[in-house]
Amino acid sequence: MLRRSYPFYLANEPQSPNQNLVVYDKFTGEIATRVAIADAVVIDQAIAAAEQAAEPMRKLPSWKRQSILNHCVNRFQERAEELAQALCIEAGKPIKDARGEVTRLIDTFRIAAEEAVRIGGEVIPMDISLALKATRGCGSAFL
Repeated sequence: MLRRSYPFYLANEPQSPNQNLVVYDKFTGEIATRVAIADAVVIDQAIAAAEQAAEPMRKLPSWKRQSILNHCVNRFQERAEELAQALCIEAGKPIKDARGEVTRLIDTFRIAAEEAVRIGGEVIPMDISLALKATRGCGSAFL
């Protein structure tokens, strides 16, 4: 189900300088996958990239922000079972709980997409979805 290895992303570009983080299947104890780990230099690069992106992101039109978030919702829905299975393997969650976490993820992005065209740069309540309450999710998000 999981790929053999995963990169990390730096400024929207996949990076695989290593595969140093071994992820074990919590049920079998076997290696499930390997993940690249960022070092201090890469972390500094990520902070710099985030600082450079702050102003362009702030200027992004609301409709574009909504479009990006809706794209994420669609991709999460397409891959919902894959994401739930990954949570089972990596975190040892029961499948029912893992599916609830994925539902919470989708609801969070859906709510953010809805609010993206109404507000900007404000804190919004995230307790408007039953799925969020059921999984004890966070109570607010910043848009």
